[in-house]
Amino acid sequence: MDSRWFKEDRDLAKADKSKTIEEHKDATKKALKNSTLLRDRLERILNEEIHRCLLDDEDFSKPDWEREHVANISRRKALREVINLIDFK
Repeated sequence: MDSRWFKEDRDLAKADKSKTIEEHKDATKKALKNSTLLRDRLERILNEEIHRCLLDDEDFSKPDWEREHVANISRRKALREVINLIDFK
């Protein structure tokens, strides 16, 4: 799980001395892992967007196909980064 998910937990632990950073992180991990419906649907939507980018790359009739192809590659990379971010395993 990406450490960026726990930035607020570190700040909370500094402000609230009753819990340790690990306790805050564990609570966050539990909440994120239990939100499977949202994660699964978001991952499906992102994968559909990646597939749509792949289909756009097959349309060679556009005059600016090369520029659109590069944009689609960048878009797919960004979408995959989000999928990796929501991978809570």
